[in-house]
Amino acid sequence: MNRMPRILIVDDEKPITTLLAQTFEQEGFQVSLADNGIDCMNRMANFRPNVVIMDIMMPKLDGVDTTRLIRRNQAYTGTLIVALSAKADEETRARMKQAGANLFMRKPFNIAKLVERVGKMLETRTNAS
Repeated sequence: MNRMPRILIVDDEKPITTLLAQTFEQEGFQVSLADNGIDCMNRMANFRPNVVIMDIMMPKLDGVDTTRLIRRNQAYTGTLIVALSAKADEETRARMKQAGANLFMRKPFNIAKLVERVGKMLETRTNAS
């Protein structure tokens, strides 16, 4: 990767966004934050993230509907979406996969594993293009 990869972290829990932002910045990512789906959609066009870390249960516009909106926009076909949720039942996982998430991880999550999986997904995407 020549340029810093961009990651948009969408979660309404401030401690989680702070932890993720600090971790991904240390890993060389350019980070932007959104605390709900509407805020996410407003940031997408200007920030153009390579990866979106998406919480599912949020106010205003949840992660499932936000993921669907991202996937409907041709400009974001290459954007990777990682769903994070404490609600990890099969129905929730299936809804996020159908909406277009590339990966689902349950909260609490292992931060090192999340960073590793995002890195591998970006590497695969970069090598494929």
